[in-house]
Amino acid sequence: MSPKNIPVSVDWRDFFLNFAVSFSMAIGLFVPLTAIGRWLTALFKIDTTTFKGNLPYRLMATLISSCIFYFSISPTLMTMNFFLSDSSNWKMTSSHWLLDMPFLFLVSYLSTLVSDVPAYQSAHRLDPDF
Repeated sequence: MSPKNIPVSVDWRDFFLNFAVSFSMAIGLFVPLTAIGRWLTALFKIDTTTFKGNLPYRLMATLISSCIFYFSISPTLMTMNFFLSDSSNWKMTSSHWLLDMPFLFLVSYLSTLVSDVPAYQSAHRLDPDF
């Protein structure tokens, strides 16, 4: 069978769920996360001249960027899961989301903290002023 003869079927539920995730992650394109991280760490009088080897700066900058991403992506996914899944109970969906929130945020924060130095090094290679 050639590729021209293969029937194409689209799972619209998966399509819209993936679209919602990608749309909510686009916040990184419009929100200056680096500037916000420097602003927050400056409030606590933490040196922001270097990222690598500066643990307080890494912890605070990663915290604020994780918060921005998490609190934009998580409610979007919860809403999309309610409408796209077979759930009909909004109260139960939102209560599960609230109960899972601390654990999901912790995983998000720790995974970002693990990958922040390689990401910084890549960004610094592309833009030495980063």
